[in-house]
Amino acid sequence: MHEPLWMADQVMYEIFPDRFAIGEPYTSESKLALAPYHRATDYVRRGWDELPVNPSWGKDFFGGDLRGIADRLGHLQELGATGVFSTPIFSAPSNHKYDATDFFSIDEQFGGDEALTDLIQQMHRLDMRLVMDAAFNHVSDIHPWFLAAKQGKKPFKDFFAFKPDGGYQCWRDLRQMPELNLDNAELQGILYRNSDSVLQKYLAMGLDGWRFDVAVDLGLEVAKAMRLALQERFPSAVMIGEVMNYAAEWTNGDDRYHGVMNYYFRDAVLSWLRGEASMRQMNSVAEEYYQGYGMDGALCSWNILSSHDTPRLKNMLPDKAQRQLAVIAQFTLPGVPLVYYGEEIGMDGGGDPDCRRPMIWDRQRWDMETFEFYKKLISIRQSRAELRRGKLIMLGHQLDTDAIAFLRYTDKPNEVSLVLINNAATPLKQRLFTPHSHLYHQLPMKNLLCPEQSLIRMEAGNLDVEIPARSAAILVPTDDQFKEYKFFKERNLA
Repeated sequence: MHEPLWMADQVMYEIFPDRFAIGEPYTSESKLALAPYHRATDYVRRGWDELPVNPSWGKDFFGGDLRGIADRLGHLQELGATGVFSTPIFSAPSNHKYDATDFFSIDEQFGGDEALTDLIQQMHRLDMRLVMDAAFNHVSDIHPWFLAAKQGKKPFKDFFAFKPDGGYQCWRDLRQMPELNLDNAELQGILYRNSDSVLQKYLAMGLDGWRFDVAVDLGLEVAKAMRLALQERFPSAVMIGEVMNYAAEWTNGDDRYHGVMNYYFRDAVLSWLRGEASMRQMNSVAEEYYQGYGMDGALCSWNILSSHDTPRLKNMLPDKAQRQLAVIAQFTLPGVPLVYYGEEIGMDGGGDPDCRRPMIWDRQRWDMETFEFYKKLISIRQSRAELRRGKLIMLGHQLDTDAIAFLRYTDKPNEVSLVLINNAATPLKQRLFTPHSHLYHQLPMKNLLCPEQSLIRMEAGNLDVEIPARSAAILVPTDDQFKEYKFFKERNLA
């Protein structure tokens, strides 16, 4: 597939490598004792079932690696995930690797370049995609470039922004993360312009795309330049920006990011379900990002509910019914669901570093109801083209209770879903009008979330819905009621 809209068809799974899995045959203890890089005096080695050090400052290690990810691809396939987003894996002194010391090598803690090559090959054999994290705004203060820059050596001194007093620009005033001077042409060549640049090296290895850390710090002009540098040689490579705000300018156009991590979506969904925002605000936010990001930008953006930077969903929504409503919104509103590792089994955790607890692999400790629910939602989304690539019509303005409703549809008449999400403590019972030209009179509709329920018939562009409290429905047309009659005739589906 030679266009980045392939991203719209994915279910992405985020992995923090140190905390996901350890490749066979090692345990956490044997892996951490294996190599010198886990023996630095200020490092803390943790058993797999221990909690992260709080605050950690990135110095506590559990031993996860890329071979561990490869060993656990079966879990992702059982779940239904089709792609992986990995936080940084470049050589770096921390567990999170956002402080690179070498962009051209994969950290030996994770298995080095060989392990990445093997992971890419295994994933592609399974028709899975891999997107890596690029933190280009800053590096470690022990990066060789920065050490040379402090000595005044060229060209490295110009890779950073030094002040007359010897100070330098650094991310959020963290002196261990000096910021790169991305206006420097030579540095641009090293990072993304040259055929052997960082971005192009790993894409040539088979990587499917990049997610860019702190995209707003990189700036729009850098985003445009990176896309221009990649699009001819790697036309299917996707670029996702980490934008923690409304992101229309960052993704609406063919010269910027293909999509963003949609924090605007996350905060709206959680605020609504937690009673901190109204259903009208939720309705407006969905309409705003769909229109503002552009059709392709909205479809390729990642709908997130949690990540390595946020509390987990269970922490934000203690009520399981509401967590399920959030996941339904994540899988049915425009965008790509991004499932943070462990959410599918009901893991808990507060803010960083508590949200970065190691993955639980003992199935006896899994919330199997949650696991089966995620599998069901993934199956539904992957079976319906309109939930992956469809247009959107919000219908919340019609409702009189704490619920949202919307249509997803394509240009094919029978590809349409009517989604209703009821957050109220009382049932939603109302007539709903549906401004869609192919929801025909008397057309039967079935609820994919509860297929055993009785069918609901469309009337003249409307239907009477009844949704229990804290529940939802995904209504789609069914055309198997009559033996000799079809609502959707073959000649009309061409």
